[in-house]
Amino acid sequence: METLIKADIFFFITSIAVIVLLVISIFAGYYLVQILRNFRDISNKLKKAVDLAEDDMESIHDKIVGSWLFNLIFHKKNKKSKNSSKK
Repeated sequence: METLIKADIFFFITSIAVIVLLVISIFAGYYLVQILRNFRDISNKLKKAVDLAEDDMESIHDKIVGSWLFNLIFHKKNKKSKNSSKK
């Protein structure tokens, strides 16, 4: 009879522990989902900012390469004209 009472106490304590762990797991899962959503939003904003910065950098690059001063300093020489003059 005493072992039956001990078994009932063990199962009661185990049931309470499982319920407590389940509640803690539900709260942790809820906050984990919130963190992941926040991370996704931050990631999307960062991607948009990087895309915008990339477009700006391309525009700046095109303006610099197209400027007369850049072409004056870094004028590309044709390799064909050098080869043809050697012959």
